[in-house]
Amino acid sequence: MRFLLILLTGLTILSPLQAQQWTKMANIPQGRHHPVTWGINGVGYMVTGTNAQNNPTKTFYTYNPQTDRWNYEGLFPGTERSFAIGTVYKGKGYLGFGASQTRYLNDLWEHDPPTDSWNQLASCPCAGRRHPSFVASNDAIYVGLGDGAQGNYDDWWKYDMKADSWRSIPDLPGAGRHHPFQFVVNGQVYAGMGHAGQVIFDDWYRLDTATDTWTQMDDFPGEARVAGTQFNHAQQGYVLSGDGDNHSYMSTGEFWRYNDSTDTWTQLTAHPGVSRWAPGSFVLNDEVYLIGGLNRQTRSLASSIYKYPLPSTVSLKETTQEPFTLYPNPTQGSMTIQAERKFDALTLINSTGVKVFQKKGTFTKVDLGSLSPGIYLAQLRYQGTLLGQQRILKR
Repeated sequence: MRFLLILLTGLTILSPLQAQQWTKMANIPQGRHHPVTWGINGVGYMVTGTNAQNNPTKTFYTYNPQTDRWNYEGLFPGTERSFAIGTVYKGKGYLGFGASQTRYLNDLWEHDPPTDSWNQLASCPCAGRRHPSFVASNDAIYVGLGDGAQGNYDDWWKYDMKADSWRSIPDLPGAGRHHPFQFVVNGQVYAGMGHAGQVIFDDWYRLDTATDTWTQMDDFPGEARVAGTQFNHAQQGYVLSGDGDNHSYMSTGEFWRYNDSTDTWTQLTAHPGVSRWAPGSFVLNDEVYLIGGLNRQTRSLASSIYKYPLPSTVSLKETTQEPFTLYPNPTQGSMTIQAERKFDALTLINSTGVKVFQKKGTFTKVDLGSLSPGIYLAQLRYQGTLLGQQRILKR
């Protein structure tokens, strides 16, 4: 039984992603580039951006993957903007920066899905800027790079979520730039590429979030690029689409995955058509959705959406020798646990790596009826030690 669990886990991880395909979904309600997008608990979000009239917007939409439909949610309460950026952390969305028609912005907002409410947080004491890096890790938001009134920036700032305060951290060791790529993997911040004027970069850096120190990694192996979209999933980072090294469209919508343990990149299946300038993306139920952007070949805003299946959240190296079973799987709520040894905690992690459920104590049944439909990683532990883990599907 132990051998079977490890073998099946390995097959899940090692199946070639290149065999997967992109699937066309419902168009977004209005074409736009530079949308701020994120996915939380099986729901996609799209807010702000530049519309077909080339104006910054405040419109706010949600997407239901089960019905493949978009719903208008009203207006973002802050200043209308484009070139903004956002991220997700512990079940909440965060949005900030960008530019309105009159000024560069440095504000920060939090969206709480259960109450559908926006909360304005402390503004960054840094210069306002467009399309910076913006990621969250360890109860902090890290912001850097971007361009504004003083040109391209290389400074970085850290926002403490608990204290609602900012402080400066060391600058990126490379050149100032905007429209970079960035993501968080295993708690560490990665950023690079982007451009300054006509210079398109392919360099890549890691910020150690424990010491706030930068390390230059190997250069990105593909064409230098700028203004695509990015995300992290199952402790790996991804960059998708964007402009190439001449700041124009690439012949294919290139898609790459980054492995932080080896500092290497793997090219995946390109999205249909030429690459897009400034699209958005979100991950729902182990699938990434590519949203909006500008088709520079046709000079038109892209309204089409495509989705692509991502690898399982199960990691072979993290699976230990003590198997367990959760059934029925898939489930509509109630599940039974059958384990070979004593355990004292069950944890569920969603497709973006966020812990969404935990039950402690001695038990054999668990009710997951409150969870949103989707794929989760179930982890069983005893006194903090991981006994085993497996994927479950909540319908």
